Amino acid sequence: MDAERNVHAEGTEAASNPPRLETLGVEDVEPWPEPVEGKVLLDDLRGVLERFVVLPKWAGETLALWVVHTYAYQLRNVSTYLGIESPQKRCGKTTLLSVLSELVNRPVVAANISPPAFFRVIEETRPTLLIDEADTFLAGNDELRGILNSGYSRKTAYVVRVSSMRNSALHTPNSELEGSRLARFSCWCPKVMAAIGRLPETLADRCIVIRMQRKTAQEECERLKKLQATDLRRKCARFARDNEERIAGARPELPESLNDRAADIWEPLLVLADLAGGDWPRLARLAAEGLSTSAQESSPIAALLAELAVVFVEIDGNQVFSRTLVAVLNASPDRPWAELSQGKPVTELWLANQLRPYGIRPRTRRIGDERAKGYALEDFQETFRRYVPASIARALLAEGVEEAGPLPSSSGRSSQDIPA
Repeated sequence: MDAERNVHAEGTEAASNPPRLETLGVEDVEPWPEPVEGKVLLDDLRGVLERFVVLPKWAGETLALWVVHTYAYQLRNVSTYLGIESPQKRCGKTTLLSVLSELVNRPVVAANISPPAFFRVIEETRPTLLIDEADTFLAGNDELRGILNSGYSRKTAYVVRVSSMRNSALHTPNSELEGSRLARFSCWCPKVMAAIGRLPETLADRCIVIRMQRKTAQEECERLKKLQATDLRRKCARFARDNEERIAGARPELPESLNDRAADIWEPLLVLADLAGGDWPRLARLAAEGLSTSAQESSPIAALLAELAVVFVEIDGNQVFSRTLVAVLNASPDRPWAELSQGKPVTELWLANQLRPYGIRPRTRRIGDERAKGYALEDFQETFRRYVPASIARALLAEGVEEAGPLPSSSGRSSQDIPA
């Protein structure tokens, strides 16, 4: 920021004491003295990550690309978010953050951060922000969650606050804060957020989500004290500097299976993969499709809607009673949507509440000689088309939805008939 403005966010200690680069440990590295081959750089980064952390499929490739992206994010209009989730403790997410903090550009690590400190540290240091324990401090923190939701796109990554300004022209020994005005602070930078459980749905939708698992007795990795990352950081800086124009102007081919938001957050990484060459363009696109599909399949609300879509495939007719849907859902407690019910049995009222935001409401229906509250397929058509990837519903159907409980009868329709 301009030192003459000396803007302070109102009402917080973090705002009145702006972060200093030296106290946060933020520093630039000297670029490598020679040109760097992108393919070799990415291979080395992936190798280092997989030496120290047990990673799920496609995570090594994704993380290697993201590390390089942290040195080049200002050349694009989107800064890619990473979401690191684990079902419980000791799944390696904190270790992964530690490794990333040694590799990325200008790292700032935080296990907790307030909204004023959040946008102030970004405005002051232009860091890569690594946030651990996101599950503990995002809960109930609507302000910070809103800032994070808007912060991945350069155009929207700002917060506006009422600030006071010291009038430096007075040059008085005890000059007071004089006047107030609106000030805009940037919250745009690469971010990785780690959480036990799941990130908030709106935030996860803006991330490349990597689901960590606890390592088995057969899986081994090296201790972090052996990690020497300075040379890799210098090579990342050199690669980004040498390819500035190509990174800024690239328009990579995007996998058709990605939705618009997934395409936005993957595009900066695909740019780097194409520049690196070798097998990386193919690997990056496989990673994009694999992790995007995995994230959709594990999304609680998408999984719920997909389960309902499968029920309509299996029944003989275009109507279904609420009690039938509830019976099917209660027989599938291991589905991702079960998180929405917090371990409690599903009821007709619970189901109605989940569907209400989509404009779907139960009505009295007649099926055969019976009358009861239920739903018609036509009520779901638009929602299925917009919110249920066909791959998810077909995967559920392939597992055999009859395992979830008895249905009135089978229509004999195939997975190609899933309503959309």
